Amino acid sequence: MHAGVLIYTCNAELFLLLEYILETEGFPVRHCSNVSELVGTIGVRKPLAVLVDCSDRQLEAYGLCRRIKATSNRPPVAVLTNAPSNDLRSLGIDVVICSPYDPRHLLAFLKGIQMSLPCSSRADVSREQIFRHADIEMNVTRIRVMRNGHAVSLSALQFRLLLQFLKMPDVVHSRDDLIAAGWPPEAEVEPRTVDIHIGHIRRALNQFGPDVIRTVRSIGYSLDGVAAPRGKLSVFHPAG
Repeated sequence: MHAGVLIYTCNAELFLLLEYILETEGFPVRHCSNVSELVGTIGVRKPLAVLVDCSDRQLEAYGLCRRIKATSNRPPVAVLTNAPSNDLRSLGIDVVICSPYDPRHLLAFLKGIQMSLPCSSRADVSREQIFRHADIEMNVTRIRVMRNGHAVSLSALQFRLLLQFLKMPDVVHSRDDLIAAGWPPEAEVEPRTVDIHIGHIRRALNQFGPDVIRTVRSIGYSLDGVAAPRGKLSVFHPAG
């Protein structure tokens, strides 16, 4: 099974944007913030592709690209850079995308790789996952939330937080748990920031039904099952 797209960057905002774009198109992503994690993941689980952010000179991305291409799996590599570079081309990089980044170039690159895979491997990359709780349905692959037949508008961050609830609807999630689920590991997030985003999720969901997010004083939040039809709290359906 492919590990999806590995993204190596120290820019949290760039990662969140790429994650939203790629997962909307059915490409699961994984963030790697250090070289050892990236190279280790490539060795254990063959990724569909690796995306390396070379806009930060401190990343020593040229040396990293050489290491990626030297691995036994030799995955396709796309590089984000501030300006064209013949040096990158000479390293065997498959595609170089210059700032301002056009996501269409990256998507065309990934879809070309996907179409060249055997059908069984292709299904692993784009298999849909759907979570349900009460009258809420989340399609993870399509990055879509529905409630009572209505589309619920959430940011990429709020989507990840709601996903954490839907994965474990009977658990009380602390603010630290939600920070770990919603933000990159290196991000510094205040507990109050979590409360603000939970408020946004509540208001978005409450447009189409009763409040299903329960505040547990001094601990965190959980889902309330009062609106669940016939007592069913949560169902997970991997399509295919």
